[in-house]
Amino acid sequence: MNTGSLSSPTRAPGPTLPGDTIAITGLGMVSAIGSDVVTSCASARAGITRWRELDIQVTDADTLEAVPLKGHEASSTTFGFEGFARWLRLGDAALRDLLAHSGLHPPAFARIGIHLQLPGTWLEEIHFQGSLLDRLPEAERERIRRDRETERTEKREELTRRFLPELLAMNHLPLAPRARVYSFGGAATFSQVLAQAVEALRSRALDRCIVGGIDSWVDEETLTQSFELGLLRTPDRPVGRFPGEAAAFVLLERLDAARARGARIEAMLGPVASTLETGHRFSGRPLTGAALFQAINACIPAEVRQRQEVGLTILNLNGDEPRAREYGYTLVRLQEAGLLASSRRWYAPEHFGELGAATGAVSMCMGVRGFMRGYARSPTILVSLLDDDRPRGAFLLRDSPWRQDTSGVTSLPGRHS
Repeated sequence: MNTGSLSSPTRAPGPTLPGDTIAITGLGMVSAIGSDVVTSCASARAGITRWRELDIQVTDADTLEAVPLKGHEASSTTFGFEGFARWLRLGDAALRDLLAHSGLHPPAFARIGIHLQLPGTWLEEIHFQGSLLDRLPEAERERIRRDRETERTEKREELTRRFLPELLAMNHLPLAPRARVYSFGGAATFSQVLAQAVEALRSRALDRCIVGGIDSWVDEETLTQSFELGLLRTPDRPVGRFPGEAAAFVLLERLDAARARGARIEAMLGPVASTLETGHRFSGRPLTGAALFQAINACIPAEVRQRQEVGLTILNLNGDEPRAREYGYTLVRLQEAGLLASSRRWYAPEHFGELGAATGAVSMCMGVRGFMRGYARSPTILVSLLDDDRPRGAFLLRDSPWRQDTSGVTSLPGRHS
């Protein structure tokens, strides 16, 4: 059923906003606790988790028995698939969900683009550097590095040649090659992806843009690397992350384009900011929270500060002690600046596990569904993104000023029941 015109801003009174305001008009998602965005976010809201035993086993020091690691696996979607095929399965499920959720039809395909984030190679590189490489002669090390660089380049070229064409073909979504954009990196890279999409919309290169991320930390190669780097929680390691997997997509449109097709306005995208830390998770440099503070500070306008409208933060604390310490430093800086230190917080990894490149899009889905179902209890949501690598990011989500309850009566943002 097409739900694209259930709550068009042309049918309800509301504020006058510039035509280049960025509206969120569709969501799509698949995760370990839901095969679509509605089920995934409702399950997270209810505190549901779904654990699966993974292929790696460790010895429990107390019982001396082999114990499998646990994680959050979207087994109904990904069982039996690895690598490229696993990402494609996740992406296909999430994109199908978005197309059904948003009411997009072929006439709207003409000026639509897709900006997709996939995992970068940072984890692989750190894992490789921690191998026996340093024990080899310099000439041998240099040769291995060159070979690996060539191999990575070839893999990246093959991935970018095949992935989006296959994903789009599976969903009968014909997009021109120039409208397909890839980005690679961890959670905080998503802010850069959003900023690129916003620029394409406001420059009128596109009318609407699908933005999303796909990642799997339970995929065999990533799972092994993260375990050997000591990032995962085990019976003998009380801090660390549980691996997860997900894909999520969000449809962004200029407000004028959304109005023209009678789209349902689910939320608005506010300012987006990105920064870089001086070091990364394994660099040995202290992470002081300065970069994340700068990103948050940059994306909160003066009027939002004055009204104290941000009553909820979504962030990706995942059980990793250095990440928690960094966010603690960020909170100190926020408190000193009079910003957000006491806001409520939701943690995406609590329900979905570590999601890497999918974290930002999943966080957007959580926030928008919170608006739509009335449990966000805030007209504005801050999404803060930490990372193992250097990037840090933040952006604001705003509730739709044309929110309607089931009786068709317009509700004020953040006040619906």
